[in-house]
Amino acid sequence: MAGGLLGTAVTGLKAFQRSLETTSHNISNVNTDGYSRQRVELGTAPAQKTPAGYLGTGVSINNIARSYDQFITSQLRSSTSAHGDISNYEHLATQVDNILADPTVGMAPAMKNFFNAVNEANNDPSSIPARQVLISETEILSSRFGTMNYRFEEIRKEINTDMNVQVAEVSTHLQDIADLNIKISNSQGQSIGSQLPNDLLDKRDAVLNELAELMDISVVPGNRGMVNVFMSQGQSLVTDTIANKLITQPSEFDPTRLDISIKSGDAGIISLVTRELSGGALAGSLRFRDEILDPAQQRLGSVAASISMEFNAIHQDGFDLDGKPGGLMFKGQGMGGTEIPAVSRTANAPGSSIKVMFDKTNITNIDYSDYQLNVGAGPSYSLTRVADNTAIALTATAGVPAQLVASAPDTLPGISIEPTGLVAGDAYLIRPTYSAANAIAHNITNTREIALATNKSPDDTYTINGPMPGDNRNGLALAGLENSLNMLGGTATFQDTYGLVVSEVGTLTRSAKISSAAQETLLNSAKEEWGKISGVNLDEEAANLIKFQQSYQAAAQVISVSQSLFDSLLGAVN
Repeated sequence: MAGGLLGTAVTGLKAFQRSLETTSHNISNVNTDGYSRQRVELGTAPAQKTPAGYLGTGVSINNIARSYDQFITSQLRSSTSAHGDISNYEHLATQVDNILADPTVGMAPAMKNFFNAVNEANNDPSSIPARQVLISETEILSSRFGTMNYRFEEIRKEINTDMNVQVAEVSTHLQDIADLNIKISNSQGQSIGSQLPNDLLDKRDAVLNELAELMDISVVPGNRGMVNVFMSQGQSLVTDTIANKLITQPSEFDPTRLDISIKSGDAGIISLVTRELSGGALAGSLRFRDEILDPAQQRLGSVAASISMEFNAIHQDGFDLDGKPGGLMFKGQGMGGTEIPAVSRTANAPGSSIKVMFDKTNITNIDYSDYQLNVGAGPSYSLTRVADNTAIALTATAGVPAQLVASAPDTLPGISIEPTGLVAGDAYLIRPTYSAANAIAHNITNTREIALATNKSPDDTYTINGPMPGDNRNGLALAGLENSLNMLGGTATFQDTYGLVVSEVGTLTRSAKISSAAQETLLNSAKEEWGKISGVNLDEEAANLIKFQQSYQAAAQVISVSQSLFDSLLGAVN
């Protein structure tokens, strides 16, 4: 650019025009999420040497830069991830808490009404209406267990749907980041010096924030303006221009339970990463499933199994109105002819199997956790409690059929295991209580078959044969179950155990609400700090408009002066 008065003024016009355009761009994007305020960086143009010294030649546009702070941006991503985790966790936990505490669908009123009906039947053992009420309350209790289990299953389906959607969104974001890496790299290759494609950088940061809302990530700068993205535990998600995918897969033993894996973009290798996920909505869903939903459903099943097993055991010792031995008051898995679900590993040997039932001699030790049976060399047997990974060594008895038993002081969790043809490498997931609440049902519909009587004389000196309509001694034993310590290893009643479930879920939900509020405050603070650095301030931009407009007008005036001087010079020569 030539020097002189005219040339210097032209550089000013161009500089202030770019400044006005950039200010206009800022104002237009004031409500654009993730947009970082831009500014024109000006510098003095190279001076021209003259006999009188170096003469300035105006202004040059060095760069159009965005207001950006890497630390603040990383802090915003971290806060977004933490808030996404606890917010989703709190939302799901509240649903379970509302179900458990709701008096219209909760188990506490149903259990109380059931035992009240037992007491009413005991008041008049020969009363058919009282016995009918007991049958009705038995049906209501069974139905209530099933209804609550159904609500839990609906939440589980919701989680699976959300996880599939979230995983698809993650994969889309990862591909978008890889595509933006390519565009940014190409744009930087075409630019001069420190000039950067600001809008593309903002768009990539916005995608990274959306990704952080779903999962915790680590962002590492790469070559030529690209970034590499990793999970918090180090698994690669994006490497320069190559994006991996997140996929959901049914777990080994339970097709309704989804695991999350990374599928390598280049080699197609699938790696399980469910336990490595942290932060973001995905981790919140997984934590909720592991910490609240599964234990609540399993504990509900343990109450259902314990009530039915304890009641059946006493009922079968009694006699009905016609003097016949009592049968099963309840039916369900692990009792009668229905086995407890035991899911076989796909690679198990052909012909191997196990039969798992509840052990009516060890009912108080019924546990809510799932258990995994592993067969080692020998064969040897190990039963691992999934909830905490504690293991119990088992041995097979020599009887027919054989039984797997625990060595003292260990005991089986209220179940019996009958193995058939097991070989080393076999494995089974045993689910004693997972679906027990759904499987429980009333078994007696004939009022005369309710066994409230015993066939022993009051002094236990002789046996009574025939009808016993006025005897309620077995019924009193049944009513006594309400306050008996028949759960948690003989330390809690049925109501106590259910109350423990409600209390634990309520405590976790309350804690989640507090944490969610705290994380929301931290997120808003991070957004505010980001806004101070990168956000558009309309008042500031309005002031800049006036400043750059006046500067532009002043540069134009210099051109006008230059033209007047030139005209005067021409006039003098002429």
